[in-house]
Amino acid sequence: MSVWQFDLAFAQGGTAASWLPSSRSDVMHYLASRVGPSTPMLEGWRYFGNEAGNCIDMVSDPDGRYELHARLDACAGETDQFIEVVCDVAHALGCEFFSEELSALVRPSSRALKEALQRSSAWQFALDPEGFQPSR
Repeated sequence: MSVWQFDLAFAQGGTAASWLPSSRSDVMHYLASRVGPSTPMLEGWRYFGNEAGNCIDMVSDPDGRYELHARLDACAGETDQFIEVVCDVAHALGCEFFSEELSALVRPSSRALKEALQRSSAWQFALDPEGFQPSR
């Protein structure tokens, strides 16, 4: 994840959701139709969208279960539109989001996601890249 990206896990029951291997193909087709084709990153990890910008990661365990994460680009002009898509995906999957950085659940609504993004270190970087000081 880049400093300008805000990471969110697709969550159910307050923790990162893990889906069964049997749904993988359907979810991959759905994500490809909403975000664009997938690209392999590493073994068991592929992304949909722009890896250096706005994207959704699918990370698989050796047993075939997988998790989904959204990365929002705080510097990109198309992030507002991507937030709408990410919220639609969360609604279709019946989940919400969890931000590890903020230690918070985030409702799958554009307003809630934009508010969370604006509290993130990615947003601080976007506002002042030269003066940005990462928190430790």
